[in-house]
Amino acid sequence: MRLRSLLASTSVLAITATAALAVASPAQAATDDPAVAKSLAAEVQKGEKVRAIIEIQRGQKPAEVARTVEAASGATKVISKADSDGFLVATVDKATLAELKTDDRVKAVYEDEVSKPTLDVSTKLIGSDKANQAGWTGKGSTIAILDTGIDRDHPFLAGRIVGEACFSSSDPDPYYQAVLVCPNGEPSQIGVGAADAETAACVVSGVNKCYHGTHVAGIAAGKKAGPVSFNGVAPEAGILPIQVSSKFGGPICEDQDTTAPCILSFTSDQMRALRHVEEVRAALNVVAVNMSIGGGPRYQVHCNGAPLETEILSLKSSGVATVISSGNNGHENGIVRPACIAAAVAVGATDDNDAPAPFGNRGPLIDLFAPGVAIDSSVPGNTFRVLNGTSMSAPHVAGALALVRQAYPALSGDELVEKLRATGKSITYRSGDTMVTTKRIDLTAALPPRPTASPTPASTPASTPAATAAATPKPSPTAGPTSRGTVSDPITDTGPLPVPDTCERGKGAEPLNAKRWATEMRRGKGTLTDRTLVCYLSLAQNGSKVFPEVTDAGSLGKAYKVLVPKSRTAKTLLDRELLAAWLNYAHGVHDGSTKVHGSTTLTKAIGSAERYRTAKGTSAQLKKAAGYLYKHVNK
Repeated sequence: MRLRSLLASTSVLAITATAALAVASPAQAATDDPAVAKSLAAEVQKGEKVRAIIEIQRGQKPAEVARTVEAASGATKVISKADSDGFLVATVDKATLAELKTDDRVKAVYEDEVSKPTLDVSTKLIGSDKANQAGWTGKGSTIAILDTGIDRDHPFLAGRIVGEACFSSSDPDPYYQAVLVCPNGEPSQIGVGAADAETAACVVSGVNKCYHGTHVAGIAAGKKAGPVSFNGVAPEAGILPIQVSSKFGGPICEDQDTTAPCILSFTSDQMRALRHVEEVRAALNVVAVNMSIGGGPRYQVHCNGAPLETEILSLKSSGVATVISSGNNGHENGIVRPACIAAAVAVGATDDNDAPAPFGNRGPLIDLFAPGVAIDSSVPGNTFRVLNGTSMSAPHVAGALALVRQAYPALSGDELVEKLRATGKSITYRSGDTMVTTKRIDLTAALPPRPTASPTPASTPASTPAATAAATPKPSPTAGPTSRGTVSDPITDTGPLPVPDTCERGKGAEPLNAKRWATEMRRGKGTLTDRTLVCYLSLAQNGSKVFPEVTDAGSLGKAYKVLVPKSRTAKTLLDRELLAAWLNYAHGVHDGSTKVHGSTTLTKAIGSAERYRTAKGTSAQLKKAAGYLYKHVNK
């Protein structure tokens, strides 16, 4: 029997937050019995086997618990049981789970789920370009990047890697078909080359599938080199890349809205990586961990007791912020795991116009906004690429924390985050039935004009990975979450389907007129997925001066109304054609330099039409501009 899909069905009806966060432990369980995730228990009761993380009580040995687990059922398979991890990974069935529920050596049992690897203009927007010029560069701090590894010799990142690690898992189950990506072919590797993103396992048909971590690292701490004239946010901070991915070839890829083979990350590998950061954080002076990773159902309240919470709390108590992308499902009120953990810093995406990106999850659980649309950064092969996503927003915040620490070395980790909140620009938007205000980071306001006496932290990142081996593990704090007796376990809503963690322009061959775009916006009626359309709308919103400042087209429903207006005034006609033109650009049919009529480029055609629309052109001018776009761009 193969393992079940770990994705919750989007056909389940939404319920209240209270009911969604039902207690996970059995109704008759004793208070000291292990916490068992509700979703795992439900699947096991159906007769499924589920890949699970079995967290062990302090002082107990996973290998000894593993023997009990294996004896409980012949169908149980222990996948990982290293005593140093403090947990084991195993497939769990009814008999095994029944045994685990009564084992006082076990702390919690939950699914080992998988996650997707959740500048130049953006650095100007948040003020890091001027901060760098003034001397605030993040020097003295290190940013850990838990992702898909890094292009170690990329000029944008040259001389900045202060340590490396890899934590990867294999699983032959047909649903996963997961293989290791660590360069040494083992489940873990620490030291020079461990996080190399240019290994054979990362390349599929000549395309590097492990590009994500290099892009994220460049945003956080890239330094101008080669063909680019811009920096990342903290161009002199150290970089600690940690590969936390595996290469999957089974149906899990399709369930995660991608094609096989795909690069995904097990929660258990993220746990190992966070524990490694705890071990080396003092020697390397780590200020922030960036996790542009996420997935699963929507959380409208914090997911207390969720996997990774213990590790994030431990880092938080040591002054290290764990910065996590909120996800790209387009939820107006809710975010995904692990950003839902209260101790984490959840980051949402805004565009160049400071509007929330349509693809980004948002709402009261978001701690900070940062740019996440059309972000240019490094990718493997010593090149650069423009990507979109809350994955691109999180490293802006991680880099910003390095700058703020340089300016205020006496502040605690929590106080550094609060400094960004207190000085950020207020972005007010609708979330469900209420209006929410979230701060977008603003380093011009957060930092002093310039350093006066090089106030760098006392500890400086080591220049070589040798510091990693020399670091002394620090015991985890004894204090844990307020309650470890339950594991929150929500049910999905019927909202938008998830979009890829990074959205890009399409490869359309022919333009679509407004009527055909309107058909695409109707759920299930067109040929493009809702995820793709939300991505296209975010690209249109980011480039346009009309959307959403003058006319809101930030969702499929709102875009449909623009494309099929109830009235036929000059303004509505021009809005219709403008939106169709932007969508044809996002679809890849036209580039900005494409000549749409004679010597007139798309950029010039759209720019002229938008000037009429925003400068209150006459009715005749608006209609003429609409007709031009209809005839030369959208037909």
